Amino acid sequence: MCDIDVLIIDGYVDEPALLGVPPYISPGPRTLAGTAEELGFKWKYTTIDEVRKKGIPQSKIVLVYGGVTVPGNYLSGRPMSLKEANQLSDLPAETYIGGPVARYGAVEGFDHIVGRDLSAYFYEAVKGSPEDRWATLEERNRWLRLGVSVVKEHPWFNRPLIAEIETYRGCVRYFTGGCSFCSEPEYGRPLFRSVESIIDEIEGLYLEGVRNFRLGGQSCIVSYGAEGVGKTEVPVPSPKKIQDLFEGIWGKCPNIEVLHVDNANPAVIAEHETKSEIILELLVKFTTSGNVLALGMESADHVVIDKNNLNASPAQVRKAIELINRFGKNRGANGMPKLLPGLNFIAGLPGDRADTFEMNYAFLQDVLNDGLLVRRINIRQLLVDGKERKAKNVSEFIKFKKKVRENIDRPMLERMLPIGTILKNVYTEMKKGNTTFGRQVGTYPILVGIKYPLELNRFYNIVVTEYGYRSITGVKHPFILQEASFKELEAVPGIGSKRAAAIFRKPPRDLNELKELIDDPETVEKIKKVVSFQKRPSEGC
Repeated sequence: MCDIDVLIIDGYVDEPALLGVPPYISPGPRTLAGTAEELGFKWKYTTIDEVRKKGIPQSKIVLVYGGVTVPGNYLSGRPMSLKEANQLSDLPAETYIGGPVARYGAVEGFDHIVGRDLSAYFYEAVKGSPEDRWATLEERNRWLRLGVSVVKEHPWFNRPLIAEIETYRGCVRYFTGGCSFCSEPEYGRPLFRSVESIIDEIEGLYLEGVRNFRLGGQSCIVSYGAEGVGKTEVPVPSPKKIQDLFEGIWGKCPNIEVLHVDNANPAVIAEHETKSEIILELLVKFTTSGNVLALGMESADHVVIDKNNLNASPAQVRKAIELINRFGKNRGANGMPKLLPGLNFIAGLPGDRADTFEMNYAFLQDVLNDGLLVRRINIRQLLVDGKERKAKNVSEFIKFKKKVRENIDRPMLERMLPIGTILKNVYTEMKKGNTTFGRQVGTYPILVGIKYPLELNRFYNIVVTEYGYRSITGVKHPFILQEASFKELEAVPGIGSKRAAAIFRKPPRDLNELKELIDDPETVEKIKKVVSFQKRPSEGC
């Protein structure tokens, strides 16, 4: 007997302005839950990861939502594949599918394949007149608020779940078509959600128990509430709107643990410097450390920029990087800089040539040489309708990516997180061999490897010891030398197996005894930044 009316299967989304792969939950499944709630259905939510493990509960109606347009490397969740999506069409129920996988993928067999908002289509279908349309702003606000309880059914609810929040959909450059590769202009003119509706949704999620939020569902947070949309590609930012929004969030939800944002248009920042400075100060004040403003540069080649109607020139991107560094590069409470830029590059765009990669690399080299910090550099190949299109200059692309990882990313990490830096609240997510992997909660967190087993699904403070190209290695902090196991000692660079055995047998009581054991001042200096010694009891009465 089937006692569920509607089953919502979250196949996860990863889009230019939206994250939904764990630890994130995107707005999509929340609007579906809200729609089902409004229509009076008994509904249940599950994820594609849960489907793989436990199978599919019976229901009369199945709503499948998901799709990846900007694929990444995933640690704790795997997005639904096209093959898996098509297999779900065989369920003994009325089947609907929406999201990027329906918009761009070759899905088949479903009773309803929806290119626009699945929530709006489902609502109209139940009413008897199915229509593939975008939900209105009022509908999205209503359904997002009604669907907040869905978070309790997410497998990450009792772990650090991050709720992705939309401030608006679409791009302020919609009237010129936006960047050639981007899907955001499809939404048409951006309609800003009101400050009150965003706060109301966050408060609803907060009351359900969510403590981590990212305002990521927009093409440019600096343009939220901006004036001149539809008249200019660089509308005038509204610091007052952004201040009202963040003050209101904290006023209603004082115990938020993580509050981050995502995208920003570098041209808007550069062309409205004074107002952008105010907004950057507000972001540093009202968001938590480790925050990243992803700047869609895509290319430093003017030929590619012109052919693809890209949103910013190299000079504008450089100005935005400088301003964000000026206000946000100081270290915050969790050990990371408070606010840094991220950069995106795409290979395979029309006009791309071998020289393009040299221009891109030269731009990054100048940023590094001038002492500026960039939190992460995302380099990918062009996706067309959800499928990767290979770069024309494959060998140059591979060389460029390798040079960036070796000569830009790693030195940037070393500058950003010197040996001995303590990263607080690193959440352990998986083990591979003897190495434990974890991340801080938030937007684009750095992958942290610990070369010995730690208990999973727990928070640890980690002290930085070594660097990968895009990750760091560390040990648990505080690292008390006299209390460390052999494996823990072995994981400290400069100690190694032989020294670890000697230290484990007879732990040095202080730095002087460590120096006697290791006759290499440079090695001792590195170890000193990582370890500490057990305090001796006070002598005498």
